[in-house]
Amino acid sequence: MKKIVVLAATVAALTVAAEMKVGTVNMVDLVRLHPQHESNRTLVKTTDTDYKAKLDAKQDELKEIADEGKKAQGDLQNPMLSTQARAAAQKKLEAVQQRFLAGQQEMRQMATRFQNDLGDLESRLIKLETDDIRAKISAYAKANGYDFIADGTMLAFAKESYDVTDDILKAMGVDPAKRKEKKEKAKADAGK
Repeated sequence: MKKIVVLAATVAALTVAAEMKVGTVNMVDLVRLHPQHESNRTLVKTTDTDYKAKLDAKQDELKEIADEGKKAQGDLQNPMLSTQARAAAQKKLEAVQQRFLAGQQEMRQMATRFQNDLGDLESRLIKLETDDIRAKISAYAKANGYDFIADGTMLAFAKESYDVTDDILKAMGVDPAKRKEKKEKAKADAGK
């Protein structure tokens, strides 16, 4: 009896699936070929370069403070200093050390903030791209009667005839030939 129920359920599922119009897309290709992808990558790289320049400037500032501390340390070593001058040199050295420690802490906080900001920027830009792609897929599916379009990169197997990536690329205003060019270039680079 159980075998008959399982067989009936399988036949019913296959009948429903046969009536469904199914497609797949390669989301990796769609993201890489999104019209905004290269400009977004450039923005991320430029932002990263700007952040690194700010960190380098802060590091240069810390080096100047460290040099000032070495000079103050040298002044403190002078045997000719009076007790009052030695106390003043000691205070100066302590002040420089405090500035250096505060600068180091500020630099660590800057680096963490920059890293978080850069990650947030990348995430927001990818989300904008994928939201746009999903909207194009949804519009394409509705216009062409698809019941289901899945990311083919996540499937163990799907017939190539189900792949509608090129159609989505056209909807995004991208020539599908670019996809083939990128794949050929990737193969050529892998062979090197």
